[in-house]
Amino acid sequence: MLPITRFVTEKTLGAGFDEYGSQLLQRIARTVAIMLYEMEVRPDGSYECLTFVGLETLLGAIPDGLSSEEAYDAAVHPDDRELYDAATEGLWRREPVEVEYRLVRSDGEVRWVLDRMRPERESEDGSLLVSGVVADISDRKRVEVEAMEKLEHAALHDSLTGLANRASFLEHLELGLKRAVRTTRGVGVLFIDLDNFKLVNDSFGHAAGDELLKAVGSRLRAAVRGMDVVARQGGDEFLILLSDVESTTDSGSSVSRAAEVVAGKVRAVLREPFLVDGIEIYVSASVGISSYPADGGDAETLLKHADVAMYSVKDAGRDGYARFSHGGNTALEQISMAARLRKSVESGQGLVLHYQPLMNLDTAEVVGVEALVRWQDGSRGLVQPDQFIPLAEQVGLIGSLSDWVIGEACRQASAWQKQGMDFYVSINVPPSYCQPTGMAHLATAASAAGIGLDNLMIEVTESALAPDKRTRLEDTLAEMRRKGLRFAIDDFGTGYSSLGRLNQTWVNMLKIDRSFVQELEQSEHARNLVASVVQLAHTLGLEPLAEGVETEQQRRFLVDSGCRYGQGFLFSRPLPTDQIKPFIDRELRNERDVA
Repeated sequence: MLPITRFVTEKTLGAGFDEYGSQLLQRIARTVAIMLYEMEVRPDGSYECLTFVGLETLLGAIPDGLSSEEAYDAAVHPDDRELYDAATEGLWRREPVEVEYRLVRSDGEVRWVLDRMRPERESEDGSLLVSGVVADISDRKRVEVEAMEKLEHAALHDSLTGLANRASFLEHLELGLKRAVRTTRGVGVLFIDLDNFKLVNDSFGHAAGDELLKAVGSRLRAAVRGMDVVARQGGDEFLILLSDVESTTDSGSSVSRAAEVVAGKVRAVLREPFLVDGIEIYVSASVGISSYPADGGDAETLLKHADVAMYSVKDAGRDGYARFSHGGNTALEQISMAARLRKSVESGQGLVLHYQPLMNLDTAEVVGVEALVRWQDGSRGLVQPDQFIPLAEQVGLIGSLSDWVIGEACRQASAWQKQGMDFYVSINVPPSYCQPTGMAHLATAASAAGIGLDNLMIEVTESALAPDKRTRLEDTLAEMRRKGLRFAIDDFGTGYSSLGRLNQTWVNMLKIDRSFVQELEQSEHARNLVASVVQLAHTLGLEPLAEGVETEQQRRFLVDSGCRYGQGFLFSRPLPTDQIKPFIDRELRNERDVA
């Protein structure tokens, strides 16, 4: 109703109505929570209320000491006062007026009302007779608010998974970039595409595909921090935003490394089978990574670069992750190199093993050889392991590559055994290969080649001793050790270095990392450290082997310290297969000459 700050008088209820009409209006007002009024508005701004029906249905009990007009005027919500006071302007233009505002009831409840007023006629003195109705529209407003909230949610969320959508992701990314500029922290973007998802829809139907997408979204949420954003781009594509990542270098490499850790977690959580309608479904994903500040300064650029990186994984064969690579030629070369590597691994063509002799440092006897994979790339020639092993890990080829190395090494060990050469072959495998399936493949390959497990040694890095991998891994490796397989911890001293976990029945040897051996002649600290590692190994019943032995002084120190075995350029570089027998023959002749 109109502002009534200057009332001249108030007439009794029903002055403009007969008794029946008055009672009818009161019953209606009590039933539907409306208020009816009629008033005269004078040119000087004063109002005279002629009829006022149903006030208490809107306001509740009228406080003592207040007139109806004063109570209504006081009930107008403070935030709506300006709108309420401006409602008279249309009436003086002889136009009907509708205005929505809030009233605060006597019990404190806030209700929305719709005030509809209409100028009826103008008196000779210029006054307006105004009739109106105030209706409680709180329920309607509640429905409108809920509908608006649903619309806003739908505008920023994926309807299937409930995750953020692309628009919401970009908003969060832009906010994250603004914070990064202020705080000098980094931002990571992961672009995830499920591999061969179309097969799921084609095989099990779209309903099953939708259930799988929802389950994937739940696992992705569980793989990241609470502050990170997981979004569905559309179809089988998902996005992850890593905000406020510690950036320790100007190049942002620490941010990329953090994103790679998350990419590894994503691949890990997706490897477990999904149960959809009682059917186990296995999926893999291709993950592209971009980061701020290294790969772009705005949201669209970072998303585009993560997309490019993801497609580089697709082109290389899927099931892996890759960081965005700057420069068109470099990016194309990386994609091309990964594709060539996949073809070589799948066909076995272009891969070759070289072998570095493992020596008795005191007698110069060959006790074993370490198999080291090389790649004969048609475009680049012979590629060293440090140049393609990380790529194999990124694009998901490391398992297949390890299978090939083990098979080839077992066949070669069998060939040497038939030639009467008595030494073992040592093979490097990733920690993941030490699980039951990997060890079963190793046993099968050895059996197929006609050799025993005692002709082999497996080298794993210290990361295989990580606490979360211990129980099942140690049971598996202990069983393989009982069957004769040797195990060495490679690059000891550069990883977890948990001494308690070295006290395991499956470990035979500690390989002392070359970085320590190279400092023996210059650093007393290095000498003390290597001597301590040798003593530790003997205390635990393990055999130490030094890597990277290049000088006679290093060999002598190691022998004097009790380290019997080693490898390095002092004795031989890694050799092609056909050069191993000549090398051993020369060593035997040298031994006889010395004798």
